[in-house]
Amino acid sequence: MVSAADFACIREFLRRRSGVVIDASKGYLVEARLLPVVRQHRYTGLEVLFGRLRQGGDLALERDVLNAMMTHETSFFRDKSPFETVKKILPDLLQRRSVSRHLTIWSAAASTGQEAYSLAMLLGEHFRGLLAGWRVRILATDISDVVLERARAGSYSELEVARGLPAEYRQKYFVPLLGRWSIAQDCRKMVEFRQFNLTGSWQGIPACDIVFLRNVLIYFDIPTRKAIVERMRTVLRPDGCLFIGGAETLLGVSDSYDRIEGVGCGYYRPKPPR
Repeated sequence: MVSAADFACIREFLRRRSGVVIDASKGYLVEARLLPVVRQHRYTGLEVLFGRLRQGGDLALERDVLNAMMTHETSFFRDKSPFETVKKILPDLLQRRSVSRHLTIWSAAASTGQEAYSLAMLLGEHFRGLLAGWRVRILATDISDVVLERARAGSYSELEVARGLPAEYRQKYFVPLLGRWSIAQDCRKMVEFRQFNLTGSWQGIPACDIVFLRNVLIYFDIPTRKAIVERMRTVLRPDGCLFIGGAETLLGVSDSYDRIEGVGCGYYRPKPPR
């Protein structure tokens, strides 16, 4: 069991390092996720891990704890509606970008890469001709270097490709390799993976046409959500589109966006300056 003092320790560590806030009822989750780290570092128990964490200075341990405590649930074409909405709004958006011929999409909590690669497949399947000669950039970021390593590898199990991926897409955009499925090169080259902390510096984030910030705001407290959403306005183009999770809302977080109805879901666009 995780003691009250140890729970307070991990809670403060996560808040300071990532902005993530865990509920007081999640002691069981802390134990389940950190026991593998205990074994990995050959500690005798959780109390040793927390003792080392309090001492500070062990960057490898801090990295492993942070990676273990992050939630990485994802799948190909997760929730479907945002991707159908992108299909609907993209022709008009491309028309408005016809002079620059640049399109930038940001998957801001990319996890193991399924969301970013889904966007690449969507563009290849439905807009390949329209985007010929364009500079298309899909930036995929996550705080965890462990999941980004998996994302860059682009190799998925049978179970992972079965979750949300149409069978015909598996045949067109994946290559079987050593009992797994490897993302094809034409999709892989569209995606750039980068480690990034939403509560840290945003230097280097480009101006974006579409941002997927899905199922991540729920892990932050209200002040942190507000800060992230307001900073998003500095990189989202005035006519750009922000997608958040289906269970998330900007109500009580920001009144700087208009909600626009899409295909089975809504998305947000920055309100014009007054």
